[in-house]
Amino acid sequence: MTDRGVVYACSHMRWLAETLTSARSCAAQMPDLRRQLFVTETLYAEAKRHIDADFPEVFVLPATLHAHRPRFEATLRTDLKEAIFIDGDTYFISPVHELFDILADFDIAVALAPQYFSPQAVTLKIYDLLPAVSEALPEWNTGVIVARVDDAFRAMVTSWSELFEKAQAAGFRMDQASFRSAVIKSGLRIATLPNNYNFRANIENNLARAVKILHAHGELEKIAGYINAKTSMRVYAPKQEEIYGFSPRPVSLQN
Repeated sequence: MTDRGVVYACSHMRWLAETLTSARSCAAQMPDLRRQLFVTETLYAEAKRHIDADFPEVFVLPATLHAHRPRFEATLRTDLKEAIFIDGDTYFISPVHELFDILADFDIAVALAPQYFSPQAVTLKIYDLLPAVSEALPEWNTGVIVARVDDAFRAMVTSWSELFEKAQAAGFRMDQASFRSAVIKSGLRIATLPNNYNFRANIENNLARAVKILHAHGELEKIAGYINAKTSMRVYAPKQEEIYGFSPRPVSLQN
């Protein structure tokens, strides 16, 4: 059994259908990789048949460190040595084996968050509560994390979880500000991915070459066909309902 794979986490039926769709796209593009799902006990009881059909490896969690965020358990408990930790609202357009090659020179790879800093986090003064790092350092989006899973990585995740708890206590529910401080202070060697590997299809953006992983809610297969119709340098400005079939609501799980 290979030590490389893709790791998902899901806590609620609302998000399960798109997680299964993402897993199928992953299997279609990279059947050689292991696919793991960390899922809450309640959700697994509700949808065991659907989950088992698309995930060869399922880990059922009786409890989670943070409500509706089993990603921390996924990062801490996986037995993979090299992993792509990925949100369920994603779609693999093509194989991305080259992401693992990064780990020959770096410990972790993530794409920039579309916003330099979260406006809400700035308003709530969340950055003042976290370990101080240079204002010149960005936030990274945590929807796609490529990592060598070792003790140093798990120590970073533990710190991230603790800082996230502090941010939540101040009324901020997003985990990217806490990730920024934790990963910078960890000493891990960080590689920054181009947005081709974590393309946020619900907002304006620019890109060059083909997108390989989409990240948004909605009809991602339809969006994929449009966005890679050209691969030259281009500006992406979604007209959600008219062109992309984008929906702010996840698709439903079919019986």
